[in-house]
Amino acid sequence: MISAQTTIQKILNASETYYEIPNFQRPYAWQTANANEFLLDLEDSVAKKKNHYFGTVVLVEDTASSYSVAIIDGQQRVTTSLLMVTAIYHLVKKDPSLIDNPETTPELIRDRYLFNANIDKNKVKLRTVTTDNQILQHIFDKDGEESRLDARERLSNIYQVYSTFKKYFSNKKGLDKYIDGLRLFEVISITLNGSDDNPQRVFESINSTGKPLTDGDKIRNFALMLSNDTLRNRVYEKYWAIIEESLVDSNKDYITDFFRAYIISKRAAVVKLDAVYPEFKKQFEKHVGEDQEEDKIDVFYSDIVESLGFYKLLKLTDIDEFVAKYAGVRETIFKMRYLQIDLYIPFALNVLRHHAAGELSDSQLEDVFKLIETYFSRRIVSGVDTTSVDRFLGSLHKDVLSYQKSSPDADYVDVLKYIILNRIGQTRIPDDDEYENAISNREAYYQRNSFLIYVLTAAEESSKEAVHTLHQISDGKLKLSIEHVMPQTLASKDWQAMLGEDFERIHRDYLHTLANLTLTGYNSEYSNRPYQEKMNLEVKDKKTGEVRKVGFADSKLPLNEWIAKHESWNEDTLKERRKWWIKSLKKVWPMPTTTYQPVEEDTSINLLDVSDLKGKSVRSVEVFGEQTSVTTWAEALDTIAEAIYNRNPEFIEKVTEDEWLSRFFKQDAGAFYNSAEILDTGYFIDTGNDTNTKLRIVAAFGKIFNLASDEVKAELTAEKKSEEDEE
Repeated sequence: MISAQTTIQKILNASETYYEIPNFQRPYAWQTANANEFLLDLEDSVAKKKNHYFGTVVLVEDTASSYSVAIIDGQQRVTTSLLMVTAIYHLVKKDPSLIDNPETTPELIRDRYLFNANIDKNKVKLRTVTTDNQILQHIFDKDGEESRLDARERLSNIYQVYSTFKKYFSNKKGLDKYIDGLRLFEVISITLNGSDDNPQRVFESINSTGKPLTDGDKIRNFALMLSNDTLRNRVYEKYWAIIEESLVDSNKDYITDFFRAYIISKRAAVVKLDAVYPEFKKQFEKHVGEDQEEDKIDVFYSDIVESLGFYKLLKLTDIDEFVAKYAGVRETIFKMRYLQIDLYIPFALNVLRHHAAGELSDSQLEDVFKLIETYFSRRIVSGVDTTSVDRFLGSLHKDVLSYQKSSPDADYVDVLKYIILNRIGQTRIPDDDEYENAISNREAYYQRNSFLIYVLTAAEESSKEAVHTLHQISDGKLKLSIEHVMPQTLASKDWQAMLGEDFERIHRDYLHTLANLTLTGYNSEYSNRPYQEKMNLEVKDKKTGEVRKVGFADSKLPLNEWIAKHESWNEDTLKERRKWWIKSLKKVWPMPTTTYQPVEEDTSINLLDVSDLKGKSVRSVEVFGEQTSVTTWAEALDTIAEAIYNRNPEFIEKVTEDEWLSRFFKQDAGAFYNSAEILDTGYFIDTGNDTNTKLRIVAAFGKIFNLASDEVKAELTAEKKSEEDEE
């Protein structure tokens, strides 16, 4: 390895050198904001003639070619610098007077920085990843003329940054000083050869001063840094090109998001955002291994690409080939997208793969998705937050299969219903009593606006004249806002008279509940008007002068049609409206029922009362009445520790002060073979020990925090695992 201090100008000016960004690198990711920061730094350096540290560039020499050098880190900086010089070149090519130094001709800029004149005058000095390289070549071929580039090319990051530079310098003179200014941009150049340090390790360890690498970027690098070019090209062309085409987005890191959902679905356990990359490596090592056999790689990535199709269906957009095949679940998928609920996606990936494998019928698949919709919708209506739901849903498919293993004839949907119906605490589905009480009394107005609109439009699902209001709102075709039938301020004596002597109490008790809420496109016009005026309201169009009837009496929305049938709005009406809402929402999202009962082999135990769990398998833990599904004792220990921590602010202090217990808590995750962070405390608990050691740790918790024996429970399964298998 050779390390040297140099400048970005010298890197671009290197003679008889072609730089190549391997396909395992991410596409160009800098955007206009990054380009503007680059320009500010450059202007400052040029004006003050001061050096600017521009980061690190890691190069790998190609032993088979004396000209080729691969850039494995620093591609964003090198590409950006070349784009700036390219923009200047295209400007001075048309108008050489923009250069002050007569010796710095457009031809000199081209041959020195952009091409290798002595080797090939038509070959750009930098070759980027496949998709970017095509755009870069077109920029050169067409001098960057926007009208000569297609729409996709113009929207790319690489063209947008080029355009930023071209626009910036188009109003300036003496452009050669900016190219010269690149000699002030200092970089640390690290050059590796075939016998040097592992490029992957170097790639991971470098701290970039540009746009930070996402876990998706790291996965891409790892996935394509295979043992030989044949494998690398095969994986890129057959699999990664599909992944990138589907997921690369300048505004959202969908690659990391997809792999997180995929890995959760495979592990049946929550994966934190910053752990996606290491977990992917574990999956790769488990399924492919060091030998990197082609057939194993194909099996591994074929599963990923199949899941990618399902992820796009769930998260991004309707896919043509899926429209008919999954017509029965598209409505639920749309609702989850509208609500921006992603917690269910890992579970849904498992369900869709199960269906694709022929293990679920179309009708079963529809029932599963409708059940998930009901689960979330009842929780939204009842105001239950999402605490621990990700953990529950992450292992839900595995839990169903576990029950089916002991009851082979059990229907998947029935088992799923059983599991959901038997959840308690934060992951529960609200029963009819809780549901009805929330519909009646909860101040729904204060919840997230999209949630409330979702609930308010749900009434139409029970109507034969459904107009798909939510779709129209989501598409922007219909603009509706939330309206209080009884206004928030009872300034009008008409309202006071209609409500009666007890108007203040009625106003307080019902104002923000579902009974008093509706949707309208004329919220400002309704304002605090008396009820009869709202009923028959007319609005004059400012442009056409046309008078339109927009009151409740003329509304086509089912929830307003109900209002229109009532001549007055008082407590009796509100009580009737409350009953209407209860009936409507119970019809849309009924409480699931099932006749399934598991075999009596599973047992519930108080963990503080037992001394030996060797060979036992755990299904769930319950701490302080809150039940959480787990798949290993490692997860169980982490769950228990976090639950106790939430109840005891002094948790970390007490466990680290205990002579014996402190050995299992460190601020360095690397201190243990396996570990889990206690929420965001920076402390990690050792989960790599045997089951009975974990049991002793739980017992120590019980002693230190004075826990009752029934406050820490576990549900065991009949299935037994070895100590090796369990962790």
